[in-house]
Amino acid sequence: MSLSLAVPSCTAAPARSSGQVGFTMVELLVTLAVVTVLAGAAVPMYLGYTKDARTAEGKALAGSAFTALQGCAQVRNGKLPVCELADIARSAGVDPATGTTGDGRWTLSVAPPGGGGPPPPTFIGVIGVVGVTGQATDGIGIGLHVSSAGWVLRCRLTANTVPALTEGDAC
Repeated sequence: MSLSLAVPSCTAAPARSSGQVGFTMVELLVTLAVVTVLAGAAVPMYLGYTKDARTAEGKALAGSAFTALQGCAQVRNGKLPVCELADIARSAGVDPATGTTGDGRWTLSVAPPGGGGPPPPTFIGVIGVVGVTGQATDGIGIGLHVSSAGWVLRCRLTANTVPALTEGDAC
């Protein structure tokens, strides 16, 4: 008994003539499709990461201003005048007249509470950090609300305004 196997014949792709090198059109189109899909997923993620990084930069500025204001309030030990932006501008790295950072990307504001009486020996009020229009920080507003009970950080990523205590997102 004899067993025979039938193997289908395959024709090989035509050989390239000498001197032809490179990729076929199909290989290029598949590569382009893969790169397009990857870029479509990566670009929105990148934009989110850059917005997060800019927000972190603004929060760091608010934190340094808070530290400087706490130091100023402790030095004055409850005596007037209340510590304001001009008192801490150099420590916070902003222009004392405008509150703008040296790179022109952020504006810092300090709003101590109004009312009479001596200030407490610690800063209480609102520290605002907003992005400058036309800069990469445009559309970012951060508010550090400090009270005798503690502090709350609020962020708004849609407008160049300091969010109130009940506005924006916790950040």
